[in-house]
Amino acid sequence: MLLTNCPACAAPLPPTAAKQCSRCKTRYCNSTCQVDHWRCGHEDLCKRIKRGGGAEQYHAAKKYKKAVGAAIEKCAEDSKGQTCYICTEAVHSRTGEGLVRGCACGDRDGVASGTTGIAHVSCLAEQAKILVEEGEENNLDVGAMETRWRLWDTCRLCKHQYHGIVRCALGWRAGRRTWAGRRRTRNCY
Repeated sequence: MLLTNCPACAAPLPPTAAKQCSRCKTRYCNSTCQVDHWRCGHEDLCKRIKRGGGAEQYHAAKKYKKAVGAAIEKCAEDSKGQTCYICTEAVHSRTGEGLVRGCACGDRDGVASGTTGIAHVSCLAEQAKILVEEGEENNLDVGAMETRWRLWDTCRLCKHQYHGIVRCALGWRAGRRTWAGRRRTRNCY
């Protein structure tokens, strides 16, 4: 669970919270905290949280945007003049996000190779999502599904795990998707 503390008093929440907002399902430790939080601004945020898929999804999406922005900024120099190896675009047409590189592609043992693992986080996530859904449809065994889940953090070109801020962004992307709800991300920030 992403939200483990009461948003009003910051006390740890038990697995089953005593109160929650009826509209957006934000959890509270008691009714006093719920009323205090409403008066302190939750009223303005509540509809946005509901549209965002509930408190968990809303906050994971915010963390994802922050992590992707940081990853794109950090990878800007590596990806200058490059295109995504999946969609072949420099800027993602739907999300507008830039390129990232967080694996060993293109620089194996200090020698540049012909393939580069420069891509959009959205493209990497969509690629993993499709393979996982395909595995579920075909009722693959646990080992085969685990291999498909590894695509969240492993480059398909060089077979190295993504690292640093790119791995964090992919984790938040996995956590914000309802179809990936069974895998929780670690708090990277």
